[in-house]
Amino acid sequence: LYPRICKPLSDILFQKTKGNPFFVLEFMQSLKSHGLLQYNIHQKRWVWNEDIIRAEDITDNVLHLLSSKMNGLSGDVQTLLKVMACFGSSTNESVIGYLNESAEYAGVRNGLEGALSDGFIVKDEEGSLQFVHDKVREA
Repeated sequence: LYPRICKPLSDILFQKTKGNPFFVLEFMQSLKSHGLLQYNIHQKRWVWNEDIIRAEDITDNVLHLLSSKMNGLSGDVQTLLKVMACFGSSTNESVIGYLNESAEYAGVRNGLEGALSDGFIVKDEEGSLQFVHDKVREA
């Protein structure tokens, strides 16, 4: 897509997401799933209605999307995210390892792999696990 064609859409996306890559991807997926961003085979390009997209409320959409997405996750991933949310925005991986030894949270280590691969959390060099955004923790 030529920049002159998609610039108005990218401006709207930046305005609504403040440039947060996680929100940009989630919002674009939401637009596509709601039919607001469609690929036109005849024009051989993506098409959209800027006025309708501009009127969309990203906050509600992103929280709803995240909640829906999280409901479809495995029980282990959901448990991990719930436990991490109790600790705040970040948790040390050693805490997850310790919890994994208890019967109640035995699958939390498996959930870690899923949460990392699905992009809900990130891990730094020191083994600290963080939510990619506060909205993920809230959801």
